[in-house]
Amino acid sequence: MADITDPTIFSTLVQTVVLTLTLAIFILSFRSQNQALKEQAYQKVMDEYTDTIKAMADTPELQTFQQELFEMSGQRRGRQQKAYTREELIIRNYCIRMYGFFERLHFLYRRKWIDEKTWKQWAAFLELISIHPVFREIHHASMEMWDQEFVDYVNTVLKP
Repeated sequence: MADITDPTIFSTLVQTVVLTLTLAIFILSFRSQNQALKEQAYQKVMDEYTDTIKAMADTPELQTFQQELFEMSGQRRGRQQKAYTREELIIRNYCIRMYGFFERLHFLYRRKWIDEKTWKQWAAFLELISIHPVFREIHHASMEMWDQEFVDYVNTVLKP
């Protein structure tokens, strides 16, 4: 029977433990790096979406396109969609951008990348913006397009 005090056995045991720990650390590091890459890719998509909404607000020629989208969306839902003026579309697009901005902030808060005190400051701003009827309309009209945890949070903010 082998004795643990035998230098060869002890050395082999230590090497096995070190190798196992190194492998475990490598796997955990790879997973967190993979998660960071996924989050970075999603953030890039959200930035591009924000740029798209900004382009609709900044480009008068896209007003027709956006109005047609609203009309087609209303028809699919069996509702008549009102025609928006250029000013109304700019306000709607701004509110959509703000909604997306707060969604990302909420995501960072849930990940603990924003502390409680900082989040409360942003949450106060969200509560102020949520008073506006266009913000409320966007929330109710597009809930399925946003992160469900954020939608649930906004639902609590909008309750009287």
